[in-house]
Amino acid sequence: MSSLREKIFHHTVNGALDKLRREMCQKYAPKKEGRFFVEGVTFEIGVGKLSSEGVSFEISSKIPVEKLPNKGDNEKYFKDVKKLMLSKNKKPIDVKMENIIQSTNINEIKERDYVKCSYLYKEDELYTDDQVMKVVKESQENQVDLSEITGANTLAGKAVVYCINKSMYASASENIDDFLKSNSETMSSF
Repeated sequence: MSSLREKIFHHTVNGALDKLRREMCQKYAPKKEGRFFVEGVTFEIGVGKLSSEGVSFEISSKIPVEKLPNKGDNEKYFKDVKKLMLSKNKKPIDVKMENIIQSTNINEIKERDYVKCSYLYKEDELYTDDQVMKVVKESQENQVDLSEITGANTLAGKAVVYCINKSMYASASENIDDFLKSNSETMSSF
């Protein structure tokens, strides 16, 4: 059974990812189940998961095989996106190509390839004691409102939740922006 702390972290991390997902769907063409469509490519932001190592989540993009000039270019597309993603400030812990086969009805089978990037953020990447103390001070001076934060009862606890939410949102935003640019740059090279 998970602790209250783990539940609060999980709720906070996924709240930040949900907010980002909603914003991407508003900014770009929304698709089913929180996915969004940009320049002919479908993107998805996965759910956050907690482990002893930190917080992990995945972002993925469908490889637009129908827009690639040659059959088999999906491998090159994947390798190019992977190379670009591994050159970013926050590198994914894993970049892999995933193939999904789906039966839509008796006579039709859809096969899709995806680029999937996995990220891991350690607790000290989400907040530091100095950041928490700064938010506590700002809250006491009415510069930051922590009244809406639930689950934590102390001012320091609310400041931790605030820092995690802010940091997770900013980090995931940077990751998805890097991913969008990498896909766009790769697509333009074909």
